[in-house]
Amino acid sequence: MNAVLADISEKAPQSDVVVAVGGGSVLDAAKAVAAGVAIMRAGPRAGPSGAPGAANASESASFDITRYLEGVGDLTPDGSTLPVIAFPTTAGTGSEATMNAVLSRLGPDGFKKSLRHPGYVPRLAVLDPDLFAGCPLDITRASGLDAITQLLEAYTSTKTNAMVDSLAELGLSRAGSAFPRLLAGEDTPDLRANMALAAYLSGVCLAAAGLGVVHGFAAPLGALRDIPHGAVCGMLLGPVMRATLRVEAVPKYDRAAALLGLGDSADAVIERVESWAEPLGRLSDYGFVREDLPTIVTGTGLKNHPVKLSDKELTVILEEVL
Repeated sequence: MNAVLADISEKAPQSDVVVAVGGGSVLDAAKAVAAGVAIMRAGPRAGPSGAPGAANASESASFDITRYLEGVGDLTPDGSTLPVIAFPTTAGTGSEATMNAVLSRLGPDGFKKSLRHPGYVPRLAVLDPDLFAGCPLDITRASGLDAITQLLEAYTSTKTNAMVDSLAELGLSRAGSAFPRLLAGEDTPDLRANMALAAYLSGVCLAAAGLGVVHGFAAPLGALRDIPHGAVCGMLLGPVMRATLRVEAVPKYDRAAALLGLGDSADAVIERVESWAEPLGRLSDYGFVREDLPTIVTGTGLKNHPVKLSDKELTVILEEVL
């Protein structure tokens, strides 16, 4: 990312807008580029500790965007950014509706963290079903399970509210009407539009209410190995729901089943989600081994999940999909 920012600073010094066309990673990268270019152009800048930031475009080669990442850097972004126009081509992360850009670095010292500020919400998001047409089945599957996971986690978050509930229910209903048919091979503008709206609403909901354990797992998993974010969500959603229900009833899971068109039982959601996710494989298919589990558990966040899960319970969840 730093090399991209330096290249843009050199080759497009007068750029004044960033247009992002692609999936969630592309949109996040575009938001980071827009913020990074604006920060570099603003000149010297200091964080809470008074540490200097990038001085100007001529020093772009030494600029490090990771200094502004939550939990990694020592500087705090002030929201300076070029306008971003987002054209999502996958129905998953809802990045077109969120204030954060997730950046990652793989390896033992890796991270998967957010560059975050309310000013980073794209200025315009265009949901055009024609841009989703022909999306490969594996990407449709993984991204759709990400959207459903985000809707469910925001819906059951400890920070949810009436607005989030209403939007999450609409999103789950749209996903329930479209996602199974897309997986069955149908590909119509109406189906793609419904999933695009579900994904967008999942972004709105997560921004307002936060997410749960599935996304808590996603950060350390995505930092350690190269694994698609949607695959993480898909393979872990069912086991996380099952473990949660062993601790405490979550009535909204039953309501979600009805919204998804799966009856009135949380068990039906778990069964169907695991069926949808089966082609995505297991963690071991992406290089994870049992020795990785303690590191993953240590890095897993729980703050908005509806119930408290112990480290042992988190380990059992990971073992289910290893």
